[in-house]
Amino acid sequence: MKNIGLVCWLLVSICCGLQAKKIVKTPYFMACNTRSIEVERVILGEDTTWLDVKIYGMQGDKVRIDSAAVLQASGKHYEYWGDTGFSRGEWTSIPASGEMTATLKFRPLPMDTESFDFLEMPGSDEGWIIYGIQLNGQKPQVDIPERLLDKKPDEVLPLPAPELNAGKAVIKGRILGYKPEYGVTLRYYGSPWFFMYFTGKDLEIAEDGTFRYETEVLLPSGAALWISRSKIELFLVPGGELDITINLPEIFYSQSRLLSKKSDGEVENRVWFEGDYAGLNTELLRFGEMKSLSEADDFYSDICGMTPQAYKKYLFRHYEDMLEELVKNKDMSQACRTYIRSNLDMNLFSLIYNYKSNLSYAPMLSGRKGVKRADMTVDSTSYFKEILQLDILHSPAQKYYDFYTDFVRTATGELRDRFVQDTLWPDMLLARRASRNLSKYMPLTEEEHRTLDSIASPDLRQLFLMRNERIEAELKAGMEAAKGKTGYTVVEVGKEIAADSLLKVITRPYRGKMVLVDMWNTWCGPCMRAMKSLKPLKEELKEVVYLYIADESSPEGKWKLRIPDIHGIHCRISNEQSTALAKLYEYPGIPTYFVVNREGDVSYKVTGFPGVEMLRNELTK
Repeated sequence: MKNIGLVCWLLVSICCGLQAKKIVKTPYFMACNTRSIEVERVILGEDTTWLDVKIYGMQGDKVRIDSAAVLQASGKHYEYWGDTGFSRGEWTSIPASGEMTATLKFRPLPMDTESFDFLEMPGSDEGWIIYGIQLNGQKPQVDIPERLLDKKPDEVLPLPAPELNAGKAVIKGRILGYKPEYGVTLRYYGSPWFFMYFTGKDLEIAEDGTFRYETEVLLPSGAALWISRSKIELFLVPGGELDITINLPEIFYSQSRLLSKKSDGEVENRVWFEGDYAGLNTELLRFGEMKSLSEADDFYSDICGMTPQAYKKYLFRHYEDMLEELVKNKDMSQACRTYIRSNLDMNLFSLIYNYKSNLSYAPMLSGRKGVKRADMTVDSTSYFKEILQLDILHSPAQKYYDFYTDFVRTATGELRDRFVQDTLWPDMLLARRASRNLSKYMPLTEEEHRTLDSIASPDLRQLFLMRNERIEAELKAGMEAAKGKTGYTVVEVGKEIAADSLLKVITRPYRGKMVLVDMWNTWCGPCMRAMKSLKPLKEELKEVVYLYIADESSPEGKWKLRIPDIHGIHCRISNEQSTALAKLYEYPGIPTYFVVNREGDVSYKVTGFPGVEMLRNELTK
């Protein structure tokens, strides 16, 4: 079978060569919404346009090209005619290598086409999308401000002391090469000392690509921006302002497996910093990944099935390699070296101390199924001996660590007898109790206000009051904007309802109608894009009941602000119910859709947006 496939591929290649008028290898592009597909070659023929593509994923992942796929050029669509490599309209499994090749055929583009878009599901934000595929062989250029072209690195100032000084920090800037239709998101993650929004905060981007965000900062500390799956490490100070310019095409090229090879190691500027501590932020572009031992893509895959002892050796081996690199690197300032070393040491402590949870969740986080779990039994005295000797555990520099509050819980709990208790720690424990509502994006309760009043540190109190003031203002503005909006209903769901009866209980009032259940959350970008794509279908099939289920990972305040614009029935379940439901119905993530028929039975289930046509077919049966 392999030989037959090879012969077919060669015949296709020969036919393509006979017809070809123009061939572009590894074309540049402007933007994309995926790292799963890349164009290796475009062949323009008189009768057909071919795209040789590489598909990437984990072994066993199922992929396909939707039959509605098109190439778009000058406002016109050129239809998909089929492919070699996997079956049209059918799912094909990614092999053990993690990649596969395919040739996609389309109605021919005009020979003078300069660029085109690949849209797997036209008219929708879902499916694979690659914008602005270039046919001139040249890398697209963006207009870089003159002041940045010859900008020399800013002086790296001494690292400010990790002392509490609650204030606000401003993050602003511009994304070069940005267009709203690209669907690019910019997400901010602050230091999660108390307000752990693991989903981050989506920043509003203006049509010209500019953005501005003001956030509360407790002390000089780390933060991050994520844009198109690229992490930009930040260092913020209370009262500071950081101006960031992002070269969007270069962000995409840095992620491309094919284009990164084409660059021959040459790296164009992707990000420029101006403002407070611009020099240190610039250094973190190069060295920020060294803050953590678990940042590598293959970390959880590597540790799958390890014994605790093997896991510990693995971590120390990589830790020693990192330390050696830190010592040898002569380009790194002392400020950057101190900041990275502090985070790295604290990260090593956290990873080893929490060995059980890391090893237990590794198969799920890496996607490796069927990995046998090793015996987790250890002698804690000897197992933790090395990490308890780390100098950082007795240094003020430990406060630079993003997850410092987690360490404080350990140092005041199970390992209390191993540490001299810091005078700030009791206040931090009280602050955690007072942060529960703020972490849900809801204002402080009266009880939390009283807890806050008992905190001795004025900076901690000030931080909470600033955050509370902002949340109250945003919720008030959101609720005011929601006044008069109709078309949505909130239904309470009891937390005692078990997963095996949850869908039946929630959909029972709508027996006799078709129900589309949409599992989503406020932090899920694909969920929101799919909802946008489904609006025309909801207008068409008005007799269908649209039921939206989110869980507690959606901050309650953000959920309340979002749902007035999503017409349908809304309910919120507990994280425990959500986890049990996912296990029962064997779906790995969201968005996940269920079609519940008129008899109340699940007649269709899919994870990932399947396309409007597929859902229309299932809902009209």
